[in-house]
Amino acid sequence: MRRWQSIQPQLDALGVDFVAISPDTPQEVARLQQSGLVTLKLLSDAELTVIDRYNLRSHKTLAGAPGRSRIRFLAIPTTILVDAQGVVRWVDQATDNRVRSDPRRVIRAIRVALGYSM
Repeated sequence: MRRWQSIQPQLDALGVDFVAISPDTPQEVARLQQSGLVTLKLLSDAELTVIDRYNLRSHKTLAGAPGRSRIRFLAIPTTILVDAQGVVRWVDQATDNRVRSDPRRVIRAIRVALGYSM
């Protein structure tokens, strides 16, 4: 989340809203937000409803950590750029659950999708 927070000013300048979806419970998400460690929009998908709807459940990876309520499946790390009309403009999906999209690559994709020159 820190890497996304680091590019928040660029996202704001481009008029892009960033929303992260987490398999954490609403209580865990609230704790993260209250801690100040997460300043981005973070939504709970504890039942994996959204993750399953988009076929993003990682069947290879389970997670559990101190302070978390249960062991659970994780989502495949995926970054999706959706325009104001709901059209998917770009998708970046990892093959390794430990790897996330590079924020610089995401900013480039956003700029291209919005018609800005590189």
